[in-house]
Amino acid sequence: MIYTVTLNPTVDRTLTVERFRVGGTFKASHSDLLPAGKGINVARVVATLGYPVAALGFVGERDVTMFRTELAEAGIDNRLIPVPGSTRSSVTILDPTNHTETHLREQGQTPPAGALSEIEEELSRTAPEDWVVFAGSLPPGLSAETYRHLIGVCARRGARTILDANGPALLSGAGAPPTVLKPNLFELWQVDQQQAEATAEQDLGEWPVAEVLHASRRIQGRGVSMVVVSRGERGVLGVDRDGRAWKAQVPLNAPVVDAVGCGDALAGGLVVALARGDAFPEVLRLGAACGAANTLVAGAGRCRRADVERLVVHARVDELC
Repeated sequence: MIYTVTLNPTVDRTLTVERFRVGGTFKASHSDLLPAGKGINVARVVATLGYPVAALGFVGERDVTMFRTELAEAGIDNRLIPVPGSTRSSVTILDPTNHTETHLREQGQTPPAGALSEIEEELSRTAPEDWVVFAGSLPPGLSAETYRHLIGVCARRGARTILDANGPALLSGAGAPPTVLKPNLFELWQVDQQQAEATAEQDLGEWPVAEVLHASRRIQGRGVSMVVVSRGERGVLGVDRDGRAWKAQVPLNAPVVDAVGCGDALAGGLVVALARGDAFPEVLRLGAACGAANTLVAGAGRCRRADVERLVVHARVDELC
């Protein structure tokens, strides 16, 4: 069984606005509303690939019906815990003319005392054959140690874990350690340099592959079994349990519709392949194909299985030095 944990879900609204600029007034040519959050997006991809998945986390009481309907339609076992108030919202403005994305995100609401213990209780029933994906930010009021603690709960049950987070929660959780760490380049830099409070992303676009791999292996030295680094259109770098490094990339000969949630789609592909027991190069292959497929559809984690199956055939996976 695969579980995803989303402690700070969101209602995603995506607006398509031609020639968007700050300070103007515009009409959106398209609008989309989607119950989401990184872990829920991962679960959506897992279900699309036909693997059983349960979504754990919190949801505002005012939005329970919306999330329940979305998860049921996607084939996801809904184990979200209602908490007082509304779920936070996120707005993405897509400008297809200027090829830009603008993101506005609320922080979220503080869950009531005792709510986290319900998540812990669910995880205390996991088993060695299970995988648990912890993804996304933490809501206000939860300690940065939260992921570290919950990963420990899973480890005591023998369940394997994937962590995809940022900031202090990422650094703390990486020390648990998880089985797999799935950062982007900036998050990898944060963990490697122990820069939890960094807010402005460093210019890492030209970070040499060799240095990225060195950083990944240093993190492995702290107990993480595998590191998978997402690099957008430049593909995925991964270091397996034995320290062997691989690169996976998918040629995409189609216009990008929406790049939001590609990292979540990548995580969905990774965890399915890991749960199946695939060899590490094939784990990266499926993950990269899911990330690429996500760009072809509006909405995070809404990739189509047919697209994944088509792209996975063309994914190139090479072993690196």
